[in-house]
Amino acid sequence: MSHPDEGADISSRANPALGRRCLKKIALAVTLCVVAGTVLVVQHAKAYGIMARIHHGLIVCTTSTSPDAFTASTHEGMPAMLRLEVSSKPDGQLIVGPDISTLGASTLASVLNSAYRAHTLLMLDLNQTDPKTVTQLIRSAHMRDRVILIASDRKSQEDALRADRKVMIAFPIHSERDAYAAHKMAGRHPYAAYLAPTAAPSLFALAHRDAEAIITENPVTSQAAENEFLAERPVDIVVTQDPAHLANNTQHPNSNS
Repeated sequence: MSHPDEGADISSRANPALGRRCLKKIALAVTLCVVAGTVLVVQHAKAYGIMARIHHGLIVCTTSTSPDAFTASTHEGMPAMLRLEVSSKPDGQLIVGPDISTLGASTLASVLNSAYRAHTLLMLDLNQTDPKTVTQLIRSAHMRDRVILIASDRKSQEDALRADRKVMIAFPIHSERDAYAAHKMAGRHPYAAYLAPTAAPSLFALAHRDAEAIITENPVTSQAAENEFLAERPVDIVVTQDPAHLANNTQHPNSNS
């Protein structure tokens, strides 16, 4: 007669495949949970990206850097984007300013982190700073789809394009030639066309054909004039020092174009 425990041991040894199948099922379930969580995080992040915000309406960008700039931008009617100047200290540390010190976060890294938490978009003037270093900080802050870089010359534009394949670059457009040149230089890189408010509506339309975003500045002060101006031009982002005038203009006049 065999020992009662011996039969159980034989049974477990006879079905090693059963244990492996259970482990595989557990591993698959864990993997699916991780993938699902990652997808939700990515979708949540993209909901606050530039293109998602453009899809939902006009983006108001202000150069104001008041102490409540980041918290105010999350409220209805307040600017969704801040335009800031980037500069480099003698030790190489990147800062934004000059008035950004009132935010309590003068370094570019801390400003990017604050903007990420507040779901605020940023337009950064690179000046003569290194685009590679700037984009490294942008990636670390998970802000690649929430930042537009403005370069002052062709070399800086080329350096910015090479620095990161995803961060949007703004090109100044003054003529049809500029529009074609910007499209050729950018290639598959996402880019924005920055036009003066005095540019002809036809130039706005031409740039809108290829650029992911159209940026201009607010040239008028009355609500009626703003509505007329935006109705004649496919504008996605308006830079203004007085965002209150655009508080009610949260929908694209050209959203169906």
